[in-house]
Amino acid sequence: MCGTNFHVSGRRTAACAATFALALSAAALMACGKTPPDAAPAKVQSSRHSSDSELGRAVLTKEEVAAILGSPVTSAEGYPGDMEYKTAVLGLEAVIGLESNDDGIGATSGARKATAMLGGTVEDVPNLGDEAFFGAMSVLYVRKGDIVVTITPPNMQLVAASAAYGKVTDAKMGSAKRLKAVQEFTRVEKTDPLAAGLKSGDDMQGALATVAAASKKQGTAYETEARSMALALAAKLLTKL
Repeated sequence: MCGTNFHVSGRRTAACAATFALALSAAALMACGKTPPDAAPAKVQSSRHSSDSELGRAVLTKEEVAAILGSPVTSAEGYPGDMEYKTAVLGLEAVIGLESNDDGIGATSGARKATAMLGGTVEDVPNLGDEAFFGAMSVLYVRKGDIVVTITPPNMQLVAASAAYGKVTDAKMGSAKRLKAVQEFTRVEKTDPLAAGLKSGDDMQGALATVAAASKKQGTAYETEARSMALALAAKLLTKL
């Protein structure tokens, strides 16, 4: 959900969410030093340090992810090294990637550079793997040896906005309850970095503006909660590596 106008449709909400997801994919590929293809997922690059089967054993179950997200996981799609966990709540989902690389340090170095390129600031996380940090758009990178874990956390801003908008539509038109719901929705939307993309009439420029705004640390309670979930997912995953 993006923008400050509470008269938004489900289609517009879905479009904003899709744009945000594409931006995350592009950033992840940039971090790995790859050129984003038109429509192809990043492949796990197996090396002598770790086999596909070893990465497969590190995949979290739906139940494990649900316990951290606080909501049942309705689907877990992908393959070892690139799994997407979804719930019935819009925005409450996580993507977990694992890549075995001959140069894990080089891979995380590329992620740090990509974060800077997108206008973000790397925030190191102590005592997690051999190296860990949050990059642009609160993506968490964790290295253990030459295995690099990438976790895209839930968009808690979208979760909150969706819940707030639901209260608006449920309340009776002209009622005090609806007015209060509109005020709450407006408050939530004020901190949404996706709103930056609405200021441009050009789709490409709007997408770039969205990425730039979302790449910066937001300093919101939504971001803090999302990062906490990412850390919990990473800690659970590391016990299997």
